[in-house]
Amino acid sequence: MRSALIALLLVAPAAASAQTALAPSEVSARADSGASVKTWTVSAAVQYRQQAVVDVDPENERLMVYKLGGTARLFEGAKGFVRFGLLERFVAQPDESGFRLQDSQVGVSYAQGFALGAKRLDLVHDVAVFLPTSRPSLTQHLYAAPQYLLTASVEVLPDLVVSAAPNFRYRFHRYAERSGFGAGMNTQWEAGAHGGLDYTCLKTASVGDLSVGASGGSTWYRKFDSRDDHDSATSDQGFVQQLYDWEAHVAWQLLPRLGLTASVEQGGPVLRDGIVNTFFVQRDETELALTLAGAY
Repeated sequence: MRSALIALLLVAPAAASAQTALAPSEVSARADSGASVKTWTVSAAVQYRQQAVVDVDPENERLMVYKLGGTARLFEGAKGFVRFGLLERFVAQPDESGFRLQDSQVGVSYAQGFALGAKRLDLVHDVAVFLPTSRPSLTQHLYAAPQYLLTASVEVLPDLVVSAAPNFRYRFHRYAERSGFGAGMNTQWEAGAHGGLDYTCLKTASVGDLSVGASGGSTWYRKFDSRDDHDSATSDQGFVQQLYDWEAHVAWQLLPRLGLTASVEQGGPVLRDGIVNTFFVQRDETELALTLAGAY
């Protein structure tokens, strides 16, 4: 059983990257039990996001996220996949659309299972390449960004799953320096790790399953080296920035292939003004999200 820890890695654009939603592999496993296994799957998700505290003009802190993906079976345990994303902001510049494409993904997912005494360890390896279809990536001349994500999960108690998800991504840019005056350096690589808990507290045949959970972790971003070696967040040699995030969620699996998730999420930099200054909640960073996801 694949943990729900990484499901919203495919959906959410915010700094918090450990959000949760419908886990496609888990949904497929439930739907296909006792039936012929499909060789392909199409999945879609729509998410509404807003800051937990909004200003007098709340449209600035609200957006919609749309995701579409597909998988095809390659061989036992392996699937190829493609993923596309679209953002819709409720405020846009004059004569511009509020819709923005996200970077697309193409890759391979490989699942393994190992016995740990009476328990079972499930591993899922995701190797993907992010392609520059978003405006920021095109502006910064990104060629491609390959990523490796490992998801490990164990059902330590009945209906209680513990999971961990380390990841690494390298970015190939045409230029090390970002475009624009005083824009600083592009990100060279990022590495992070997240852990989570998911507990299914209610199982019914009539209204579906209800689960609760939480996750959190940290991600390090290293910038390309700059020719300017003075100590600065934009021009330092090999500048590394650390972000942290956490989330808590309630997930309702209405049907074997349809789920609804509500979550609260917080993410931000560890260093602020040169000192460690993190927040459990923060007015300009804590967000609420509602996600509806399904697969066919």
